[in-house]
Amino acid sequence: MPRFVLLFSVGLCLILIFGGKSEKIEFRAITFIRNGLEETLDYIRTNTYRSNVDCAFGVALVKALIKTSYKNGTHVMDNSSLRILEKCKNIIKESSLIFENSRRNGNNWKFKNLVDTNIWNKPIDYHKHELLPQWIHSENVIFELYHKLGNQKIHNSDVCLHEIINSTRNYQRHKVPCIVSIACWNTFFRNGEGHGYYLTHKLLLLEVAKARGCIINEAFYDKQVTQICSSIMSEIVALKNYDKIHEYFDLFLEQVLLCGYEGFQEFIQSNWLFYVLKSQRPSGCFSDDLTDKKKSRLRRDLTYFEDGCNDHTTALGAAVLALYYNFVVNEENLPINYK
Repeated sequence: MPRFVLLFSVGLCLILIFGGKSEKIEFRAITFIRNGLEETLDYIRTNTYRSNVDCAFGVALVKALIKTSYKNGTHVMDNSSLRILEKCKNIIKESSLIFENSRRNGNNWKFKNLVDTNIWNKPIDYHKHELLPQWIHSENVIFELYHKLGNQKIHNSDVCLHEIINSTRNYQRHKVPCIVSIACWNTFFRNGEGHGYYLTHKLLLLEVAKARGCIINEAFYDKQVTQICSSIMSEIVALKNYDKIHEYFDLFLEQVLLCGYEGFQEFIQSNWLFYVLKSQRPSGCFSDDLTDKKKSRLRRDLTYFEDGCNDHTTALGAAVLALYYNFVVNEENLPINYK
C-alpha cells in the first residue's frame, strides 16, 4: 500500500493579526489556579477506576506542564506544586494497573505510548502569532459542521494514531520518518482545514508525531498548526458571538489546551481563565455542557458520573488550568490580549 512521509516544505500565506485590548493575569492568580487544579486532581483520583485512558493522558499533560514551568530556573517549586506533581504521579500509577493490560479500545497501547510525561515536557514559547483570516460561520452552519462532518471523521483518528506510534517505536534512540497511509494523510495531514473536534484531532495527531520523535519539516508543521489554530480561534469567536461556548465547553477546553500548548498567546486570556474556574463544580469536576439541555453528545468516549460531570472534560479542565499555571510562572510580565 502506498504511504506518505511527513516531510514537506510550505509557501507563504496572507496573514491577519487579531487585535484586542491588553490586560494581564496577575501572578497572584496562580493561587486560584492551583486550588482549582488540586480539587480537580482529587476528583479524578476518586474516579480513576471509572475513567477512560484519555483522562490519564490529561493528567500526564498536567504533570508535564507543571514540571516544565520551573525548568528555566527563575522560580523555585513550592510545596503546592510538589503536591500537584505527587497527585499526578499517584493517578498515573493507579491508571497503569487498569490500562496496561486492557485491550478495550486500545487502552493498553494508548496508555503505554501517550501517558508518558517525558515526551510532553517542552519549553513553551508564548507569543502572539500571525493568525490567518477565516470566515466566521453562522450558527446553523456551525451546528451542522460539528455534528456531521466532525463526527464522521474523528473516529478514524485512532487508526492514524496507531500508525504514528508504530512508526516511532524507537523514538527514544533517534528520530525517524513518520510514515502514514494515504487514507490517514488525506484525512488528517494534508491540510489544516476542518471544524470542531476534527480540527483538534488533526492538531493532536501532529503533536503526538512530534512528541514521539517523528521527523517533521518545521515549516510544514508551523504552517499546519497556524492554519488549524487560526480556524479554531475563528470558531471560538463565532461560538462566543452566538453565546454557545457553554454548550460546547468540552470542545472549547480542548481547543484552548492544544493551541496554548503550541505557544499561541491568543489562547491565554484572563477572561477565559476565570470562565473555566467559574465553570468548575464544587467537587472539582467539569461538565461538557454547561446548560441544562438534553441533547445528543458530540463524543462517544466519555464516562459520565452521577453528578453530571465526565472524565474527559474534567481531565481537559485540569490540563487547561496547568497550561495557565505554566504561563503565569514563566510569562508573568507578558500582557494577555483579546477580550
